[in-house]
Amino acid sequence: MSADKWCEFCEMSLVSCPHGAPKPPPPAETPPLERVRTRATTGTSGTTGAAPRTTRTPVSARRVPGTPAPAPVRRAPVVRPGRTPQGAFRPYLLATLADHDGRLERDLALEEVGRRMADVLQRDDLGIGPSGEVRWRTVALKERRALVDAGLVGSAGPGLWELTSAGYETLAVFRAAQEQAEQEQAEASDDPETGTAD
Repeated sequence: MSADKWCEFCEMSLVSCPHGAPKPPPPAETPPLERVRTRATTGTSGTTGAAPRTTRTPVSARRVPGTPAPAPVRRAPVVRPGRTPQGAFRPYLLATLADHDGRLERDLALEEVGRRMADVLQRDDLGIGPSGEVRWRTVALKERRALVDAGLVGSAGPGLWELTSAGYETLAVFRAAQEQAEQEQAEASDDPETGTAD
């Protein structure tokens, strides 16, 4: 293209005129695999070096068909220092109901449990929780809910707790284990080999 030819649109030389400049060559087509790799390494924002996003497959989706589902993981309740664990309330709740013919009102049952556990409850149990209730009463109510879920305690009416036959059986097991532990402790204290007998 000679420099003496002029553009009829902008009156510039065709060498420097944008209308007369040759068109740039079309970009080379990238193979499909290269496009996928580029997209994976650039990410959504277009910056290179970002790790490709991966989604985790749920455990249920990875399970082989026909095999049983894994058992749910049950975490033990957190026991904070200075507080009585929730499970310690179970025998006291069952015994309180059994000693009142298997049926007692909610508030009376909690008062009786508090009297029976006076030597068991710790300092932090007597504090007031976020709900405004004494902490040990909140824990006792949670354990009562666990007893209902286990079929050991039922409801005989609004605010009336009732011990079921399964609750009586569980209480008998608790008492038998306690008697055996007390008997073994008494035998150990009377054993001449231990040197504790008078």
